[in-house]
Amino acid sequence: MFGRTKRSITRGARIRPARRGLGGTSARQRVGSLRGEARQIVRLAGPIVLSQLGVVGMTTTDTLMVGWLGPAALAAVGIGSAIHFFAQVVCTGVVLGTGPLISQAFGAGRTDECRRLLVQGAWVALAASIPVIVVSLMGERIALLLGQDPEVAVIAGAYTRTLVPGVPGWMLFVAFRQYLESMGRPTPPTVITLLGLAINAVADWVLIYGVDGIVPAYGPVGAGWATTVVRLAMLAAAVLYLAKRPGLWPARRGERLAPHPAVLRRIVAVGAPIGGQLGLEVGLFSFGAAIMMGWLGAVQLAAHQIAMNLASTTFMVALGTSLAGQIRVGHYIGARDAAGAQRAALSAYALSVGFMGFCGLVFLTFPTALVGLYTEAPEVLQLGATLLLFAAAFQVFDGSQVAGLCILRGAADTSVPMLFAGLGYWGVGLPAAYLLGFRTPLGAAGIWAGFTLSLAIVAVLLALRVRHVLWRRAVRGGFPAADAAEPAPERRAPAAP
Repeated sequence: MFGRTKRSITRGARIRPARRGLGGTSARQRVGSLRGEARQIVRLAGPIVLSQLGVVGMTTTDTLMVGWLGPAALAAVGIGSAIHFFAQVVCTGVVLGTGPLISQAFGAGRTDECRRLLVQGAWVALAASIPVIVVSLMGERIALLLGQDPEVAVIAGAYTRTLVPGVPGWMLFVAFRQYLESMGRPTPPTVITLLGLAINAVADWVLIYGVDGIVPAYGPVGAGWATTVVRLAMLAAAVLYLAKRPGLWPARRGERLAPHPAVLRRIVAVGAPIGGQLGLEVGLFSFGAAIMMGWLGAVQLAAHQIAMNLASTTFMVALGTSLAGQIRVGHYIGARDAAGAQRAALSAYALSVGFMGFCGLVFLTFPTALVGLYTEAPEVLQLGATLLLFAAAFQVFDGSQVAGLCILRGAADTSVPMLFAGLGYWGVGLPAAYLLGFRTPLGAAGIWAGFTLSLAIVAVLLALRVRHVLWRRAVRGGFPAADAAEPAPERRAPAAP
């Protein structure tokens, strides 16, 4: 299978007859090919990183705008966002199942299949919207179950209800974004996201505080309406972009637009474990960490939030790079190029872990200065600087695990990584964080040590899985996910634009 002569799916570059791995090349050739692949990933990753930062920026803008209304409003929007976000991230994971399948189809030169997967992915997105809508409508009740003050719960429930109309729009936009990014076109969704960020800032200001005689002030609920407006606008922009490009527009004459059960099952089989893995990760690092830090006290919780915010910001770069690696791995698997998939995997690991390692060194060198950007409170400053020392190791393992996850997604291998996440995060990380945080003098640092340990375990397990999927399976004759599709045509695979 891999012995047939192929051409690279990079821009017109030819490669030698495809081998089953990288072992047959010289050291100089391997280094050169890895450098070339790394350049391709960086070029693809740039817009994806900006897109991820744009999404984070919308949440940050909401928080800053609402913060001027006072602690109660900020707490209500915070808890409401957490409730909505958790449901959304799990259900969005199911929609992400279209990405690996589209990238493999594109790598094999089957652009018609890419369009069909988008149509079926849109149906998955609409179905995945339903649980998010239900949870958002129950925001007040869930906030009360979480022990929130009744006044805060009422505002939180009103906020989550305003998000409901925009849920289908966001899910459909994710499906469109997966379609374009997986075919090597990350710039259009990135531009739309950055425009959405700008619109969100203006809409927040207008709807939260009002415009005299024109728009009433909706208070914290206005932030929810602003998010809904932005999500619908982003969907409209994505549809308009595709409609003006006949080669990308999926609604063609003769194309099946009705749900296709077999394709839907294929998308859900890949996407459901992604949603499960995201739920396990977000559940531990967002809810579990905050709850345990809250048990220790306000100072510990504040220091934790600062350290986590810094770590999450740098993580966006590692995530964007790994997502680019995921796309490249999918392209190579679709083209039946085992050596190319291995190059993409190694390059993604090197870029992600290398960047996070550099950030870890920055955390080790300037911990107090970094925490000082957020607060001047002496106790928070001291503890936050200590937590950043643990965050330095946290960074490296986080970069490794996200690279492994995305590489395996590119191979449509998602079920085993979900099991690894459950084992590492909840089977090891949570108990270790509790024991080190509450049964030793380490306190908050112990909780971070436990979470770092969980990331290390997951990172190692995922690296072993990557080796099994991309190296050992290639030696035995192929990738099951790619083999399940139509045979790759004997021609050059489409080049990423």
